[in-house]
Amino acid sequence: MFTVGIDLGTTASVVSYLKGGMPEAIQIDGGVTVPSVVNYSEDRPIVGNEAIYRADSASTIFSVKRRMGSSDKIFGRSPAEISANILSYIKVSTEMKLGRKIDAAVITVPAHFSDAQRTATKQAASIAGIKVLRLINEPTAAAIAFGLDKRKKGVFAVYDLGGGTFDFSVLRLSDGIFQVLATGGDNNLGGDDVDEKILEDNFRKNDILNPTLNEKMLGKRIAKFLKENLGDRESVKKDFAIQNRIYKFELIRGNAKKYLKEIFARTFLISSQVLEDAEISPEELDGIVLVGGMTKLDLIKNFVAENFRAKIFDDISPEKAVSFGAAIHANSIVKKDGMLLIDVVPLTLGIETFGGGVDKVIHRNTPIPITERREYTTYQDNQTGMKFRVLQGERPLANECRTLANFELRGIPPLPAGLARVIVEFSIDVNGLLNVKAHEKSTGVSQEVIVEASAGLSDKDMMEILEKAFREKESDQIKANNIAIKIETERSIRFWNSIIKEIPEDFQKIAAEKILKLEGVLSEGKFQEVIPIKNELENIFGRFLDEIINNHLSGKKLQDIRGAQP
Repeated sequence: MFTVGIDLGTTASVVSYLKGGMPEAIQIDGGVTVPSVVNYSEDRPIVGNEAIYRADSASTIFSVKRRMGSSDKIFGRSPAEISANILSYIKVSTEMKLGRKIDAAVITVPAHFSDAQRTATKQAASIAGIKVLRLINEPTAAAIAFGLDKRKKGVFAVYDLGGGTFDFSVLRLSDGIFQVLATGGDNNLGGDDVDEKILEDNFRKNDILNPTLNEKMLGKRIAKFLKENLGDRESVKKDFAIQNRIYKFELIRGNAKKYLKEIFARTFLISSQVLEDAEISPEELDGIVLVGGMTKLDLIKNFVAENFRAKIFDDISPEKAVSFGAAIHANSIVKKDGMLLIDVVPLTLGIETFGGGVDKVIHRNTPIPITERREYTTYQDNQTGMKFRVLQGERPLANECRTLANFELRGIPPLPAGLARVIVEFSIDVNGLLNVKAHEKSTGVSQEVIVEASAGLSDKDMMEILEKAFREKESDQIKANNIAIKIETERSIRFWNSIIKEIPEDFQKIAAEKILKLEGVLSEGKFQEVIPIKNELENIFGRFLDEIINNHLSGKKLQDIRGAQP
């Protein structure tokens, strides 16, 4: 069985296989990296270098990976379809190069990819005719490539800064088991951002106020060349010509540091949070793996060395490392050699509760595969259906989280509120894909939903979700407490209203007034006033609760009980 590892990158993709027990990247069109660019100017999709040469705004798409999992349409095609064109080109080119048919592949995804983005990646592979053995996180693949599985024990971080995305993960390795302790990332952070700044500055110096598409395309390639060739020099220059005009581009070291400053800050913020989530200090790291084209830059290496002070692993080309690890793991799956990968859930998953809150079923950074169950019940008498809203995010309110799916369980037996028992099960497989099932215990009626890519993230990356959650942590806790108070108080009010006529008349008037007051402060959001009033009502009804239950069974009512005084 011939397997490969595919790094489906934002700006470039790489495919590798095992040759003589060692990973080797396959050269396609003269290089090991295939630009993740697709051009639709003809009746067939054009991919890679040729797509760049033919680039025009009317038919060319760059960095489609940033839109994976979204419902966007680009030139009438979904991101999954466009990615499938890239994968198909890689597959056909590899098979022609090696004279062998690809039977299956391990494909890598950013560690912070959501369920929808992972689903879209699998869809892309399916469209391209590639059997996916497994999706694995890019940092985990890099760790495998660097041979960290050969070490008996250790805690390592993977700093993956590519052309369009950033990932940071912390892994614990023990006797061949890779356990991801925590992960985080940014789907809109990478070398492209630096290239754009170099381009803008140089266009301004050359008095190019409204550059054409050709000028932008060629200028960006020169900007990337300057960035990659700065090294330890103070400056690097490159001239190029378009339509008999000479453009003089230059990158000065001081400017490069300035361009990278914001990137440094953002990667450090993400890295710090991931280390905190993993409960690991930088001093406890046994090493840090550098992955992604940007980590070839001395400025990036120096930044990592200064901020983490751990041994740096960079002896494999950062552009090949991820596909190398994927190829090794693909071979491991086929040979069943015992390597075990334990990845984690990138964002918390839950269900909307009555009142607009969120019941968090599977928390962020929980190891996968994982199955968790929750039991829910009806809140109205004779309720025969329950609607479920599957959510993703860290906030306490449903409307502040992403909706992954909506579904309804019908056929629940008509019972008094609170008696039906509905079990909801969340299952995440080794690829990080979510399946949600619900069933009612007495009847066995069930419903199932597999989260589809149409519920994907927008271009605003996952870090915005996490950063907002961290920033609003204290206020979110207050909101969560208030939701709990609201739900419990509303439940109590319904119960008290159902039995108020069964307490002595002198108490009915007092209770009714207090319930009305409680409803008022609750609707106004004065939660600090709720508890005292609720306690007073509990004291009133509590005096008669046992008698109400006993006399309910015997058919008596407490209005017949005399002598009690308010």
